[in-house]
Amino acid sequence: MAPPTDEPAVVSYGTRASTTRVVRRGPHLFHWHRTPGGTALKAVGPPPVAVLRLLEGQRAGSAVHFAVPRWGDHVPQHPAPHPRHGRELVYELPDSVSIGWHMLAGAAVPRQYADVMLRVGEATRTLHETRQTRQTRQTRQTQNTRQPHVTHRAQQSEGRRTPGARCRPVPWLGGLRDWLLRRPDALSERLVRRLGGDGWGRLVQWAEDAAAVPGGVVLGTLSPGVIVVDARDRSAHVLVGAEAGHGGPELDVGALAEALSTSVDVARAGAHHGPDELDYPCLWQAFVSGYGPGRPGDVLVRRAAVLRRVHRLRGMSGHIGDNAPLRDLIDRLPELVEQEGGPLIPAHGHGATSWER
Repeated sequence: MAPPTDEPAVVSYGTRASTTRVVRRGPHLFHWHRTPGGTALKAVGPPPVAVLRLLEGQRAGSAVHFAVPRWGDHVPQHPAPHPRHGRELVYELPDSVSIGWHMLAGAAVPRQYADVMLRVGEATRTLHETRQTRQTRQTRQTQNTRQPHVTHRAQQSEGRRTPGARCRPVPWLGGLRDWLLRRPDALSERLVRRLGGDGWGRLVQWAEDAAAVPGGVVLGTLSPGVIVVDARDRSAHVLVGAEAGHGGPELDVGALAEALSTSVDVARAGAHHGPDELDYPCLWQAFVSGYGPGRPGDVLVRRAAVLRRVHRLRGMSGHIGDNAPLRDLIDRLPELVEQEGGPLIPAHGHGATSWER
């Protein structure tokens, strides 16, 4: 693989948290060079070995492909960093931008990707079902009925029975849980004042509950920004990185709901904000239809979406700083906590303006 600095980029963007530089390698082949920045909250490196082993069995020509990166010049199984590349990850993908980019740029409307999101929902469910256990499902069902959170003793007992329980929570959730418990910075103190002690305490418990759930493999992040479509056959390529790990499937489903809600906000503020351009709820409905009736309970999904929103606030505060969009999201957070994430989930059966606020 040629060093990225020797090739012209067709797309390049970034913040203090990360940069992406896309190089064309063929008519339908692009290398995405991604490098974390100094303010990145995301985990760094290739996916965990357990996730890589699971994804090794993907069938060629699948309608949905979980794309794992190279680590510089190295294959993912041997992620020693190249001296020149440092922590750079390189993905081989069939387009220069994600479907999220296409939609926000006005090159496509959400409904054009409904078929893709349906297949992504099916593939995500299959991934989540891998190595799921009866104990895992029982733990999620217990939390979904609003019972007290799992005690440390119960977690230890569950861990002896369930392999997934021995894994640490996915990085974003583990980092958020620790941040909520420690309240180490100005943003945390600002949110405590905005939410009050009870609201903050609910976030802490939701994060502890979510981190205690043993589970199968989860992507750790799921949004239009990590889905790339091959124009030749409409196959979807979902980027997988170090944020992947083990946990309850509600983490991925909730992350998608929060990301789609954010996409609506961004589109409303941009140049392309007609009814068709704002119809992100159709992508949610396609995804949950593809996922099927076995999707995680609504309470867990909504709480996971709220936790993901707080994670987003941490990222925005770190790499952008205080600005109007951040203040707006902070102002709306008490309502999200009070309603357990309900405003982040689109109403069923409605159209472009149905997203509950």
